[in-house]
Amino acid sequence: MTQAKGARMQLLGQRETTYRTAPAVPDGILLPFHKWNVGRDPGKVADPSISNSPLPGKTGCGDATVQGTAECILDLRSIGFHLALALGVPATHKAVTQQPTNITGVTIHYAQTACPAGVGTLEYTNTGKTLEWTANGETVGAAIDVTAGGRFTIPSGTADHGLVVDVVAASLPGTDQVDADIAVSATLKAHVYPINLDDRPSALMELGHPDITKFYRVSGAKINTLSFDIMAKEQNISLGYIAGSETEEVSAWDATPTAYDAVRACGSGGSLWGATGIGTITGGTFSINNGMSGKKVLTTPPQEGFGLIEQGDLLLSGSIQAVFDGASAYALARAGTSTRIRIGSAGRSGNDVFALYWDIPNVEFVEKAIPKEGKSGLYASLDWNAHRDAAGNLPMVTLINDVAGY
Repeated sequence: MTQAKGARMQLLGQRETTYRTAPAVPDGILLPFHKWNVGRDPGKVADPSISNSPLPGKTGCGDATVQGTAECILDLRSIGFHLALALGVPATHKAVTQQPTNITGVTIHYAQTACPAGVGTLEYTNTGKTLEWTANGETVGAAIDVTAGGRFTIPSGTADHGLVVDVVAASLPGTDQVDADIAVSATLKAHVYPINLDDRPSALMELGHPDITKFYRVSGAKINTLSFDIMAKEQNISLGYIAGSETEEVSAWDATPTAYDAVRACGSGGSLWGATGIGTITGGTFSINNGMSGKKVLTTPPQEGFGLIEQGDLLLSGSIQAVFDGASAYALARAGTSTRIRIGSAGRSGNDVFALYWDIPNVEFVEKAIPKEGKSGLYASLDWNAHRDAAGNLPMVTLINDVAGY
């Protein structure tokens, strides 16, 4: 009898249109992974019947459920598939590969899809505090007042050729400034993920053992949790799945799946930074939690497993380790003052830099007692939670790579 070998396993994924319904045409993605602990729990129960016998009765038929965890490298191509399950299907725009250097306080998230590639000019006028954008080969667009700060679309001279930016009003320059080297990429895409309460997509996931022709196919798979260590030398993501059902098949769902060359995010590309006053950060983690729970649904004919997956409120949270100086992040925690943070994971592919950015406008640090011991430097370990504000500012999640779309 042939023994299945871990080296021969493969993990496929394909997003479903309808929960627990296999897509009409196989078009899977081959996903890198190093742990897959998602599977069927038969849910059998003991037979409590009393009998004149020294052994209990055989367990009952049960009602199987499917859930579990997985781990994989933070590959800046395939991560887009996981994020689409955790947050929703992204909109795809053009990536901007050169941020403003003279116009401080402005972060460019992406250029609109129709914006021409090439170098354009972003201008800031201190009187009136306005931004103007001129895309490559075009005339300047209308000036946008950014006095109040926040998120803006800065138009070019042609409609739908603008830049989407976040502005920190307190960090804007005190004089007129120009950045004439804002580069809109011809090849790199900016996949922008939604932050909302919509039901998350589900997927068909299949762990294959080709050496023993066993393929364990999961339908209705949803990602409930996703987390990673921002500063790890080699970044990995941990995933929590909840699903509808699992079947055992004798052939692969897709014999010719799409396979990406992995571009791994690593410690040298991990970053966490924020507004002035956050201090020196030496470590951090990030996590998503959708608060999902599975529900059985009575159907005709009967249906095994979860027929409905309820979704709770989206939570973005994490932790940081900061140099303890009595101020900075620790002082923000003690005062209950929220701040903005950005989290980045990057990796290089040839001359291109792929990256995943989380721009979170409102983060609350949770106060904790600081261990006071030893003779070496002291650090503050603080948890943080993203929260909403009255102005409706939400996080911006952007994945930069060369994948056409998810």
